[in-house]
Amino acid sequence: MKLLLLSGGIDSSCIAAWLRPDMLCTVDYGQRVAAAEIRASAYVASQLGLRHEVIKVDCSALGTGHLTGREPSSLAAAPEWWPYRNQLLITLGAMRFVSEGLSEIMIGTVASDVVHMDGRAEFIDAIGTLLRVQEGAVNVSAPASLMRSEELILRSGITAELLAYTFSCHVSVYPCGQCRGCLKHNEVMSSTSAP
Repeated sequence: MKLLLLSGGIDSSCIAAWLRPDMLCTVDYGQRVAAAEIRASAYVASQLGLRHEVIKVDCSALGTGHLTGREPSSLAAAPEWWPYRNQLLITLGAMRFVSEGLSEIMIGTVASDVVHMDGRAEFIDAIGTLLRVQEGAVNVSAPASLMRSEELILRSGITAELLAYTFSCHVSVYPCGQCRGCLKHNEVMSSTSAP
């Protein structure tokens, strides 16, 4: 089974449309935009005819930055940084689906995500090695890690209508238009013409 961690944002939604994994999973880990991410993800999954599940684990007390409504950590390269978030999401996905024959977890990392350590090739290789040496020998991949979001949209064949339902805000369940997620979303949408 191939699993995609789906946030409901442009990048993971495009990977869902492009690679059509066996399962999509959205994790509500206590981020304040969880309801909007789940809503967007469920819609994307239903329109693509793909299985979708939500995992809920409240880690809100462990986060920092915009996704929590608290000040970012001094370690943060960007205000939305949440310590070890990708590691957490990958681990939760593996825990939930390993007993169902999980062989691969895909994450929605794109080229611009190298601003975060867990968006870099070194992290993806290391977490993949860690999961492969445990029960289930699960692989971790980031199939769009060398692409810009605009390239991924074209590769995926996602429709403009479905792309319009994606959600990227880091601070509110309605797009604030000012956070890094909204700015990227608006920039990508204005520079791309999806089919």
